[in-house]
Amino acid sequence: MLERRITFYCGAAGLPSYQLNQLKKLTGYFQSQVELFNVSQLTRAPVSQPLKMLSLANKPHALCQLIINGSDAELANLVLTDFIAQYALSLTQYTPSVPFKISLPLTSIGWADGGENHKIDTITQLSQMLVAQQAITSEQQPALKQALLARENVSATVMGPGIALPHVMHEMIAKPAMAIVCHPQAIDWGSSRGNISRAVAMILPKPPQKVVIMAFAQFSKCLLNEDYCTALTLAQQPQELKALIIEALR
Repeated sequence: MLERRITFYCGAAGLPSYQLNQLKKLTGYFQSQVELFNVSQLTRAPVSQPLKMLSLANKPHALCQLIINGSDAELANLVLTDFIAQYALSLTQYTPSVPFKISLPLTSIGWADGGENHKIDTITQLSQMLVAQQAITSEQQPALKQALLARENVSATVMGPGIALPHVMHEMIAKPAMAIVCHPQAIDWGSSRGNISRAVAMILPKPPQKVVIMAFAQFSKCLLNEDYCTALTLAQQPQELKALIIEALR
């Protein structure tokens, strides 16, 4: 069965009931099942139930996904993408605020370089991305890599399905920063929780601000939600991955 996802921000008034009714009517032309997933609330509901939908889409600038499953999901995706373009905001039309400065440029979201030792190579790639963000200096990159590997030696940092969260707090870190490496095929991360296809590095200066701790605790909580992890593992575009990460930090 095909699955397609459309990620978008609701407008300043959310999605009003008349727009949700139009969306319901449109989905009725297809055999595919369509659900709305509110990333902020970590809640989903079928588009065929407007009252439930209204509770998910009535918040200004909520990050949402339309999840389309079925044999004609590709065609439904084309039609519903056009609908969303008319009534909602694309990921480039709205920039949500975060209660602290976080470095997560699109260049810090990439695909695995490959290599025989997937875990070590992934952490090497992540630490290099963090150098490019000026969260650490190039001279500190080997030390950061070793700190991340040392944390992994305590216990593998697999959080939810398919997601690893290598992280460290250290005096050498200049500012909170994140980087993401995506693997086309799931790899062994040395955890009983299974293989991973997304490695999200999170580094914090020591000592961190309280607001930073709270935001990253919220992100960690989201990684325990299966729907959120699925959204993160299926996302293919850097802008989409960034939107999902930022929403979890708010």
